[in-house]
Amino acid sequence: MKSTPLNETQLVRDLQAGHSAAFATLYDAYSPALFGALLRLVKDEQQAEDLLQDAFIKIWTNFHRYDAQQGRLFTWLLTVTRNVAMDWLRARKDQAPLQAYLADRMTASTSSPLEAMPNQSVFAILPAQYGQVLELTYQGYTKEEIATQFNLPLGTVKTRFRKALQKLNDIFHQDIYHYHAY
Repeated sequence: MKSTPLNETQLVRDLQAGHSAAFATLYDAYSPALFGALLRLVKDEQQAEDLLQDAFIKIWTNFHRYDAQQGRLFTWLLTVTRNVAMDWLRARKDQAPLQAYLADRMTASTSSPLEAMPNQSVFAILPAQYGQVLELTYQGYTKEEIATQFNLPLGTVKTRFRKALQKLNDIFHQDIYHYHAY
């Protein structure tokens, strides 16, 4: 069976008019080349198929942005498809350090005060005198009210509050540093 040459100008007009048959023609004509480009970028056949579908949805919904005077149809299609792949790769890259960090934290056998933390308050990892002041402050009490409640000088309450924040900083610093090291 002899294939007829694709009339790009007519295809563009039909696509701009919203004809779904034109979209099917577009898919049949360009999907193999776009799939090949995706496969070279993501190196995973199943993911390339998924991204091809995402790309064609984006092409269909954004076809009004195509301007024939700025370039060929294939160039625009390839650009949209490549952008879909790059977005996916960036998202995957951004998640990789977090996934590696979480895996490290799950397998680490250190006796960190943070190990039990998901089931308890952050205030519980502090010595009681600091944890109480910090917890009451975050519940909305003023430092003056806390000083009155515990019969402490105001300066002592302020010092305990500051030391509580410093202790939390010291505890979390290692995890924050570790995460940013990726």
